Amino acid sequence: MHFGVRLFVGTIFAVMGMSFLATTGVLIWEYSRADWLALASFYSHLFLFFPTFGIVTLLAFYTPACVLTDMYWKTGPDAITGGIWRFLAGFAVLVAASIWIAGILQGAGERSIFEVEPDLLRLDKGFPADCRTRGDCQRLPILQAIENVRTVSQSRVGLSDLARNCRPDALKDTVPAIAPAKRYCFASTPLPANFNAAGDVLRITDAECCRSQLLFTDAVRELHGSRGGASLTGIVHSWLLPFKIFFALVLVAISLLLAFRRLRMEKDYKQYLDGIERGVLIGAAAMIVYPIMSHAFVQSAALLYFGGGPSGGYRSVAPLFSFALGIWGLILLFYFYRRQEESVQNLARIGGIVGSAIAVVKYDQIIDFCVRLFGSGASHLNIALLCLAALATAMLLLRWMSREEVVPAQPPPAAMTADAQEASDQT
Repeated sequence: MHFGVRLFVGTIFAVMGMSFLATTGVLIWEYSRADWLALASFYSHLFLFFPTFGIVTLLAFYTPACVLTDMYWKTGPDAITGGIWRFLAGFAVLVAASIWIAGILQGAGERSIFEVEPDLLRLDKGFPADCRTRGDCQRLPILQAIENVRTVSQSRVGLSDLARNCRPDALKDTVPAIAPAKRYCFASTPLPANFNAAGDVLRITDAECCRSQLLFTDAVRELHGSRGGASLTGIVHSWLLPFKIFFALVLVAISLLLAFRRLRMEKDYKQYLDGIERGVLIGAAAMIVYPIMSHAFVQSAALLYFGGGPSGGYRSVAPLFSFALGIWGLILLFYFYRRQEESVQNLARIGGIVGSAIAVVKYDQIIDFCVRLFGSGASHLNIALLCLAALATAMLLLRWMSREEVVPAQPPPAAMTADAQEASDQT
């Protein structure tokens, strides 16, 4: 494999890794006086996954990316026809698609809390102004509302039963004899110190809470749109978001090429197959963390933003990303099934048993548990364990990569040297 290939892929992957670290680093620096941990755990799919298991995935897919790049850059009679031009065209398409998708996500009307300048968040008094002293808030201060979500997330497993449906089905009607259900509203109600005690929390109807959530959604958008209201974290995030999209598209492209170019790799890059298989399996396992954090964010956001389902931005496409991740996993399974039929059959049996067991449990309950561990309820210990697990995996991958040895190609069994032929004749 050419050194230039390793240098090119290493540079691209290093830039993506640094962009992952930069976004989280800017958040920690800018919101150091506004509870950055609450924001990082609330948006864990952005600020916790990418600087940990996102970098692990990059390391895991480094060898597959180098082999595929070398395959398309190679010249000679056995080279892929127009390989370098195909590679450059595909690279350009991925870059353009990343910028286009990032623009669509950034163009949504719903703004994120971390996009608002921290001083404005600290000065926010809710609505009406200084309502906390009178106890008549229609909308809590933004930072207090997000802290409410974090506090409750750490005290109970599950937030889905507290979400409001602000877009009821027009084909359904409520039963007149039953009074509207009342629940705690994160967007409007201060959380008492002993909120776990029965009857100690103010509960309001869905209609009342939906009005508060709408005020909350509008307040975040208005603060962001005010003069000087955009935070540095939000600006950096918008600049670097294409790198995250490019990262996902590169993983899909590598997986497709691993399946379509399998025979050529087995012929020309046999010495790298163990490293490819090891990296792809570890990278796929690391990527499982992303949909967990993604759904944890969607569930937490439904408690503050206007409810009734996603209304724009990332929340509206999060289920699509999870579906695409499942398709991506099937592509990898196809590749490994062709490479190691017997071992993958055993793995598939185990996966079927585990999948059947998980299917027995309600989907919402699984996400509820993950919100506590990897979402808005993540404690300092959870985050520390997450970072340690990612660091240990990254060190293991680097150790394996440093010990990669190129195995020389073995001659055909029928081929014999002159000395071997002479020894055979003497016997």
